[in-house]
Amino acid sequence: MAMNFKVLENEQIVAEYAADILRKQFNNNPTTIAGVHLSKDNSPVLDELKKNVDNHPVDFSQINILDYDDNKSYFEALGVPEGQIYNVSFNEDTESFIKDKIKTKENKGKLITQILSIDTNGKLDISVKQGLFSAREVILIITGSDKKEIVHRLYEENGKTNFEPSDLKAHRMVNVVLDEAAAEGLPEDVRQYFTARFA
Repeated sequence: MAMNFKVLENEQIVAEYAADILRKQFNNNPTTIAGVHLSKDNSPVLDELKKNVDNHPVDFSQINILDYDDNKSYFEALGVPEGQIYNVSFNEDTESFIKDKIKTKENKGKLITQILSIDTNGKLDISVKQGLFSAREVILIITGSDKKEIVHRLYEENGKTNFEPSDLKAHRMVNVVLDEAAAEGLPEDVRQYFTARFA
């Protein structure tokens, strides 16, 4: 159980960092199943992922994407086969969905990564229990000063409140990638630690 924060300078650097993580994940595990829901953030992760893949080609022939944002044409242009892009909804039980639609011998039906954003009201638009807990790793992208209060709540609350994102603290591996504006919601010593420690 770990929630790791990484504070980067701005939205653009957050996007470049997140895109690099995704591209390396796809390269290192060519049977990755990944969920993508980034419509609630200004950080241009998908634009940067396309540039990254253009510079460092990836074999997407066995990659499967859970597409929460209806970006099928984007993933097809990236190289993911049409039949391996799945439109899924907020309440979808990812374990059942993968078992029913995606499971292969190579990937053993495991959701490897969920990358997502959060809106200014603290909504994830993916159920934590049904959509996120089954992922090996969750990457939460949060940028902009309008989300600093959300970051504060995420850091302070213990998962026993009505603020569902804090339930992520019970997940085995959550990486929260922030720009400096959103990180204003962290206590100053914590913000400095995660900036200096991981920069």
